[in-house]
Amino acid sequence: MRDVALWLVGPLGIALLALTLVHLRSLRLLAAARAEAQQLRDMVKRRVERPNVFSHEVRTPLTLIQGAGELLAEETPGPLTDRQREFVATITSNAQRVNDLAQMMLAEAKIDAQLFELRLEPVDLRQLVRQTVRDARRVHSTGLRIESIGPPLVLHADRHLLGQALWNLVNNSCRHAAPGTSVTVSVSHGEGQAVVAVSDDGAGMTDDERSRLFEPFASASGGTGTGLGMTITERIIEEHGGRMLVDTIPGRGTTVYFTIPLPDAERPRGAHD
Repeated sequence: MRDVALWLVGPLGIALLALTLVHLRSLRLLAAARAEAQQLRDMVKRRVERPNVFSHEVRTPLTLIQGAGELLAEETPGPLTDRQREFVATITSNAQRVNDLAQMMLAEAKIDAQLFELRLEPVDLRQLVRQTVRDARRVHSTGLRIESIGPPLVLHADRHLLGQALWNLVNNSCRHAAPGTSVTVSVSHGEGQAVVAVSDDGAGMTDDERSRLFEPFASASGGTGTGLGMTITERIIEEHGGRMLVDTIPGRGTTVYFTIPLPDAERPRGAHD
């Protein structure tokens, strides 16, 4: 009987030992995977921190330069000659351009690292558009018009990122508008969607330029931008559950639309702007 018991325990003991070894090996593999995941997180953090530091170190002095240029442009310290106004306009416009580039480089780094996280809060889209246009009027000579009639249009959105997307669109249209023309920014709603349209009377785009509009580092012919702005704008709108559309005719201008779903409580019933 004792021999039979030993014979039964023997295979069972071997099986238990094997299970124990498998369990220990699994624990070691899990620990190694966790360590590797932490290394990857640290690497991603370092990759994002570099452009973040760069963006901060560049934007801080540029903001001061731009602010000083705007005070000069307003002739706060005293009257300027026509030639001095030209120099001041060059300072402010280029400071804004590099400031925008620093911001877009940081956003691109976050996109590449898959660290695009929305901080949602109630945002009045009409108010955000008005603020964006006011800011753009400070750095662009192009005429800017707003078409936005109606009560507040409130979204659940990341105010900072959505503001950046709006700025990218308005800034891009101002740069491509024909001399003596204006840019129109309209806000409307319909079918449960908030709709923003930015229109310019510029040269428009060819089919090839339109197909590459949202590719990084692709810009319209004659453009001075990096092409990052539209790529980042599209990603921001998509992160909000929206989409972008482009209507353009060579020689007759371009209109870029984006839509973002409205919260159920904000959806007007049977009404359109």
